[in-house]
Amino acid sequence: MKKFIFLSIALLVFASFISIQENLFTKLIKEKVDNYALVNYPEKVYVHTDKPYYSVGDDIWFSAYLVNGVTHTKSNKSNLLYAELINSNDSIIAKEKLFMNDVNTAGNFKIPKKTVPGNYLIRAYTNYMRNEKPTSFFQKEISILSLDKTKTVTKTPENIQTEKKSNSFKPDLNFYPEGGYLVNNLKSAIAIKLKNNLFNELPISISIVDNDNQFITEFTSTKFGLGLFYLEPELGKTYFALMELEGNEYRYPLPKALENGYTLNALNNGKELLINLQSNVSQGLFGTSLVIHQRGNLLYNVTQTTEKKNQTLKISNKTLQNGVIHITLFNPERKPVSERLIFINSANNKATVTITKPKDYYGRRKQVHLNLNVQNIKKENLISNLSMSVRDLNAYPEDHKVENIKTWLLLNSDLRGKIKNPGYFFEKENDRERSYLLDLIMRTNGWRRFTWQNLLYNTAPQPEFKVEKGITISGKTLAMKAPYEIKSVPTRFTFFGKKIAQEPIQTSNSKGEFSYGPYIFFDSVPVLLEARLTNFKSERERDRKVLIIHDKDKKRPEIIRDSLNKNLDNEKSMSAFLNYENYLKELDSTFKQQQNVLDEIVISTSLKDEKSKRNDEMDAKTSYGGSFRRFDAADSNSGSTALDLLFNVNGVYIEQDTVYVKSFGSKTIPLIMFDEVPIDVTDLTVISASDVSFIDLLLGGEASVFTSNGAVVSIYSKSGEGYNSSKNVKRKPGIIDFKAVGFYTAKEFYAPDHINGIEEQTKADIRTTLHWVPKIKTTKTGDVSISFFTSDSKSNYLIEVEGITENGIPVYGTSKIMVE
Repeated sequence: MKKFIFLSIALLVFASFISIQENLFTKLIKEKVDNYALVNYPEKVYVHTDKPYYSVGDDIWFSAYLVNGVTHTKSNKSNLLYAELINSNDSIIAKEKLFMNDVNTAGNFKIPKKTVPGNYLIRAYTNYMRNEKPTSFFQKEISILSLDKTKTVTKTPENIQTEKKSNSFKPDLNFYPEGGYLVNNLKSAIAIKLKNNLFNELPISISIVDNDNQFITEFTSTKFGLGLFYLEPELGKTYFALMELEGNEYRYPLPKALENGYTLNALNNGKELLINLQSNVSQGLFGTSLVIHQRGNLLYNVTQTTEKKNQTLKISNKTLQNGVIHITLFNPERKPVSERLIFINSANNKATVTITKPKDYYGRRKQVHLNLNVQNIKKENLISNLSMSVRDLNAYPEDHKVENIKTWLLLNSDLRGKIKNPGYFFEKENDRERSYLLDLIMRTNGWRRFTWQNLLYNTAPQPEFKVEKGITISGKTLAMKAPYEIKSVPTRFTFFGKKIAQEPIQTSNSKGEFSYGPYIFFDSVPVLLEARLTNFKSERERDRKVLIIHDKDKKRPEIIRDSLNKNLDNEKSMSAFLNYENYLKELDSTFKQQQNVLDEIVISTSLKDEKSKRNDEMDAKTSYGGSFRRFDAADSNSGSTALDLLFNVNGVYIEQDTVYVKSFGSKTIPLIMFDEVPIDVTDLTVISASDVSFIDLLLGGEASVFTSNGAVVSIYSKSGEGYNSSKNVKRKPGIIDFKAVGFYTAKEFYAPDHINGIEEQTKADIRTTLHWVPKIKTTKTGDVSISFFTSDSKSNYLIEVEGITENGIPVYGTSKIMVE
């Protein structure tokens, strides 16, 4: 009797200990996951481009979105976003720093006419995102094509058929038991994936047999090479999949079943999430913990206190946001033993873009008016940030399967594997086949954002890359002579912008490091860095013998490309694009011939005179080539300052301290630039006239690449390299001066006005991107109005709107107009 009482007491003590441990573990889960969601949340980036591919000489117009990776609302971390254009050799050919003071901002890359056609990559990320693998960065592959068909190689159906015939090898078949493992005597679902693209549309019959070659079941693969079957493994048996293809039989071993363990089965029936847990261990599910979260937002966190061997849980979809749900079962030893992803796509949590237009058909060069709005299922207006493109469907056929902001934020950005054609799963609402296939995608891809061991027990290293709120100017101070030992000395930093601003003196640390900032400034600004061995009051020359090393751009992150091949549809689209672009080029050429027929000029010599050479020299300094309104100051003796030279530029007038331009009878205050860096008019009085090479006046369409006000006075120096001069760095003992590169200011998309414009009447209008608006803000009060003009091309045009609501719901919508 005493022995029985002692044993009972021991069991009670053990149960109490287990209960305490469970409470501690549940508390640990909540603490760590909440900290991840509220403090250590990741950032996500998405880039919306105006079209899917380009020709050399085009502009790539884009809108970059930066959000909190958990809530999909505006990130409160980074204010600096890097956008890169990368060629097929993994060389960065263009890079921009974008200021993110809102959810999205505008950017653009100019594709030089000498660009080699091929596949390019747009990549975007923040410095903080570098703490994860580069696979978490946003990447989008684009094709840059040449209108010279000999320079652009596209795959034809014959090429692809040849590739298919050459791919005679054993198919790559992978198995994914639900939850992660097969367990003896517990029934489980097993998803399969045939990785070769040949099986994306080709159904394959697969049989399951045991080690005695006894038939168990048979199933057929579906779209994207996916499939599903059920198996209850028996002790002592092994299992195989048999597949016959082109007369060859292939045999694949299934994963070996565990003797004891747990299974996790989950199903989303559209209304609720059903989760079933099973165990064949002696104590059943006792001591296990079930944790459910969505992108780090904790939804369920409970430890099992009974010895049930089977348990079912139901969670209403109404309480869940759309996107990937992550379910994890921990064993009593606090190790994750089963995991499952489920996708939630509930109409209750969606937002819809409404594109309203008065009619669907328009004539050429006619004005189009659109109204945009975003609403929830209750028809309530939602505050949103959007971007919109209108592109020619003859050049860019519509493809519903490609990625958009909705598929990226809700799907691809949270999965370890890249999903090809993600738009397919969102194209039709409440489509059972697509929902089934999307669930197979969930079964065959893992969660990418964190591992439980790192999250719970702090085994992950501290973040190496810091949040950037702005641009920092940093460097090191060293001795002037070898061995260049570290010097901790006073440093001083000075801005030479519209106003001279000098920062308080800062002493570099024990490692010789100094850092000024963060700052918010745009384009390039002249700056000065100084250092002294003692103090800045000293006039002694030896106090200047300090070497200042300015930190250059950080080492670029590794470039990792996905291995997804282009599909045939995309190759056909690019071929159609090239044919259509050549047609437009011929149309433009015909228009020019008609305009110039009365202005024929006979060229009597092929030798360039000195004036032509000078013009070529000046054209080479600009980013836009030539100008019709140019003053060559090389041989001028007019005045002593750059401001004096402006009196010689036709169309430019000066009254007191104001410079303005007369154009079409109206006065405009122009943007003034020096070597294509914006400056203030007062700066012209300190620039010597002898330092000026030439001055261009840009109006209308010429000016649109720099400003929207229609006028630019662009001054170029004799010593600088034009728009490349910001690369120069001058060094002296104890001082360096250079142009600090600030945030990029996106050029404005040129939208002609066929009612009030004058230049538009003298040239053909053959835009394939009819309109581009990188930043649109909708409100709770009503619609936002957008207007633009159609071109000379008769075609169907796709209106594509992407964006995100203030409360983190990604939206995507399209409409069409026809130009007759």
